[in-house]
Amino acid sequence: MKISLMIVGLALGIAAVMPSVSMKSKKEASSISYSAHHSLHDWTGVNKDVNAVVVLDDLAQKVEKVAVSALVAGFDSENSSRDSHALEVLESLKYPKVQFVSTSITQNKEDLDVKGNLTFHGITKPIQFKGKFNKQQNGIVVEGEFPVSLEEYKVERPSFMLVKTDDLITISFHVEFYP
Repeated sequence: MKISLMIVGLALGIAAVMPSVSMKSKKEASSISYSAHHSLHDWTGVNKDVNAVVVLDDLAQKVEKVAVSALVAGFDSENSSRDSHALEVLESLKYPKVQFVSTSITQNKEDLDVKGNLTFHGITKPIQFKGKFNKQQNGIVVEGEFPVSLEEYKVERPSFMLVKTDDLITISFHVEFYP
């Protein structure tokens, strides 16, 4: 009994020394974008209305968890016709958000190896990608990119002049977090 109490006491003491800090994204400084390719042109859509939370081991300065959410309708490719068609193809009324929740993060200095679940077009799939962690004066910046197959998420690839866009799009992110 005494040993159990000592172990619990030790665990609580260690937890008190290693606090975790939860931080929200700074919307005006954060963005998520997608880049797509068609044989006739490339384009990028940017969403600057990113909702994200990170849990940071403040003592070790390591990212423990992250969750990100953005409205599909928030992406702007600077072509309203293309954006309207994307909303239709992505069924944005039925599936209004794209979301990511980490399941594990391994950090070596500024390099991150992130595993988690991406929910897109109503389908959740595990993904893994590399990212970068940068400590700022009062917060942190996390950035990186990863490929997404439209077909894996049951998205009908848009076509132009009877030619479909490439299946793979690239998702890039730059998210700034502050306490």
